[in-house]
Amino acid sequence: MSIAMRRSLTATLAISVAATLLLAGCSAGATGTSGDRTLTIGQVAEPEKSPDPIMDGSLAGYNYYYNEFDQLTQLSADGELTPRLATKWTPNADFTTWSFTIRTDAKFSNGDPVTAEDVAYTYNKILASPDSDNLGYMETLKSVRATAKDTVEFDLNAPFSPWPSITTAISIVPEKVYEKLGSDGFAKAPVGSGPFTFESYTRGVNYTMVANPDYWGKAPETKKVVFQTVGDEDARLNGVISGSLDIALISPNQATGFNSPGASVKSRTGNGSVFLGINSTAGVLANAKVRQAISLAIDEKSLVSKVLSGSGTANDQVIAPSVAGYVKDAATHEFDPAKAKSLLAEAGYNGEKITFQYATSGRIPLSSNVAQAIQGYLKAVGLNIELAGTDQATLSSIIYSTVNAAGLYLNTWAPSTLDGDMPVTNLFAGGQNDYAKDPAAKELVLKQRTVSGDERIAAFAALHKLNVEQAHIIGLYTPNTDYAVRDGITWKPRADGEYVIADITYAK
Repeated sequence: MSIAMRRSLTATLAISVAATLLLAGCSAGATGTSGDRTLTIGQVAEPEKSPDPIMDGSLAGYNYYYNEFDQLTQLSADGELTPRLATKWTPNADFTTWSFTIRTDAKFSNGDPVTAEDVAYTYNKILASPDSDNLGYMETLKSVRATAKDTVEFDLNAPFSPWPSITTAISIVPEKVYEKLGSDGFAKAPVGSGPFTFESYTRGVNYTMVANPDYWGKAPETKKVVFQTVGDEDARLNGVISGSLDIALISPNQATGFNSPGASVKSRTGNGSVFLGINSTAGVLANAKVRQAISLAIDEKSLVSKVLSGSGTANDQVIAPSVAGYVKDAATHEFDPAKAKSLLAEAGYNGEKITFQYATSGRIPLSSNVAQAIQGYLKAVGLNIELAGTDQATLSSIIYSTVNAAGLYLNTWAPSTLDGDMPVTNLFAGGQNDYAKDPAAKELVLKQRTVSGDERIAAFAALHKLNVEQAHIIGLYTPNTDYAVRDGITWKPRADGEYVIADITYAK
């Protein structure tokens, strides 16, 4: 399973009942004075692995790491790539070598300076760790070395223009400390150079950090942050309403009509694309006309407005609008059930059963409702669709481990780096979602890695056009992410779904 999908999957894991029960005893520190402000966030899950930034790549874990550690680059709330530990970066002519200049005023929380050697060590440690989730980011990385006190050079095994976006995901650790403690020891006593430092972690309950007094950047207004693990969506919502939580992710149906004194809903278009995957290797789905009929039979706009109560954007691209590679004003397929029926007749479709697999709950909110709506659209044009709901873990195993989807399946991709390379590589260039193995699609995926700017967008546009024509993957929509937030907190939800606490301010 790729790193991006690992992050999405961990957001659905169940947690212990004890975490929910503790909510009643938690106080919302956002209402405290400026000197003691504690922010309590209701987090959906915690890392499956020990929370070590070298080994773990979960969404839950990255909420810790983005606040305790520095990365070379960072993404703004709207997805713009900006400096962090690196002050500048430049490629060679063919994007096979990248040079990063490192700031010289950053210190780890133990007082040691952050060096180019620590940066090189971090990446090399991941490369040498076969069980690291982050290894999924290193596909193109051949070697990395410190070439000067403030310079790190990355050598890639192929041209890769989006390499700087990859560096947003890798947290820099001190070589001396990590080598002494090892993975498990470092997770229990992490040392980073970010705006917060580790205080405590109780598995199944919470992860706590406090403001770093020696942080090189602007001091955060939050003095302490508690990531409270709360798997139940009703418990998260009730926690914000009661004041035991300050911020929490909620579902679209909870956001609709929300009205509670002391709290409000903040929403934004997310970084994911929900799509219909297709096993086109056998049966009627091997026929392009049947696949095209399926794409024409689904009314994405109605799906969003009626099933999701408007909490999303119809999107037949596999890349969300907030992600690099999304093509504005791209040609799309129209909702045309009459044409869909005509294509099925041309294909000689005769009522053969098509299995549609989906998770009854998990990574896609209201997934059962979405699946039933899609079944209705497809039945309306004469397709025989059999729903096969299962748990998220089973579906993920089918998609990413055994790679044996029976026919259609409901899936999503949300790249944490906010770059389209990872989803299109997986969907069209030999990944687990790529049943078609279309050489023309793979060629376009590889091309976008070798160019930048308008040329790169043109490659993505050509790939989208090919996919609309062949219906290898059927894009559906990009969901919103909805949060309940206590009044007095100034916070803008991020496109990548992470919590960057240093950006949060409070009403005076």
